[in-house]
Amino acid sequence: MNREQTIEAIRVMQAYVDGKEVQFRVDDGWKGTFIPLWQWHTEDYRIKPTETLRPWTADEVPLGAQMRFKLTPSKRHLLGCVSEQVDRELWLSQREHSTDGGKTWLPCGVVEEAK
Repeated sequence: MNREQTIEAIRVMQAYVDGKEVQFRVDDGWKGTFIPLWQWHTEDYRIKPTETLRPWTADEVPLGAQMRFKLTPSKRHLLGCVSEQVDRELWLSQREHSTDGGKTWLPCGVVEEAK
């Protein structure tokens, strides 16, 4: 291991000590581990990324989807316009949307992985 790799290993191991979830690389992505073996010469490890939710951009608004208020879910309407950024931020905190006729409801925003 070189100096930078050692610094990263210490950062990941300290996160584990602090109670954060650690993952190791498998063929098709990353998998969680409860008790890491710390085989740095054969395995890659990382701190499990946290997800954040951000408002839609104007291009991401699913026009024609149903939208409802979280507090009064019986009141629904169709998304017919992109609206202003301030409105899209309110949608994120106060509303949900469905693109399958109301079978499943999702946040009015995009889930992103944070590093």
